[in-house]
Amino acid sequence: MTAFGFLNGLGVQATNVYLPLFAVRELGFSLVLGGAAAAAAGAIGVAARVGWGRVMSRGTAAPVLLLALALLALAGAGVFFAAGAIGMAGFLWLAVALHGASALGVSVVLMAALLRSVPATSMASASGIVSSGMFAGFTLGPLVMGAFIGATGGFQGGWVAVAATYLACAVLAAFLMARRKRKP
Repeated sequence: MTAFGFLNGLGVQATNVYLPLFAVRELGFSLVLGGAAAAAAGAIGVAARVGWGRVMSRGTAAPVLLLALALLALAGAGVFFAAGAIGMAGFLWLAVALHGASALGVSVVLMAALLRSVPATSMASASGIVSSGMFAGFTLGPLVMGAFIGATGGFQGGWVAVAATYLACAVLAAFLMARRKRKP
């Protein structure tokens, strides 16, 4: 779960930090509208956390939900790429919705999974370890995205890198699902 949190955190914060700049520089948004795009992602993310928490409370297995969220986030990264490639602002709003509904909702799934699998006496250290993975990803995501943008002069390489992190999340979730099925 720590590795998943790290990878997701990379993609989340790379997107959160560069979303307004992308909207302004690549799609011609005003500064206010670029900020509104980031705010919309955040608002959708809050709702997503509540919704995914409810899904987890109904007994959905965390690896299954993590796989679904990773695939939705991967789709969002693809739509960000497409928005820049064809200059279509409508795609940006779709990407914002996918990003907010998926990648921003992962933290609640990870913490709910811990509640299910870790004894109460170990919960503080376990949640700290998983959180440290997420925050390490949050720390490095903007740096990695900035390096791609700086090296290429555009956002396309950055969106490919974000997509790669979500693809790695999907592979990791599939591994967790397979491992869960093998346990008696």
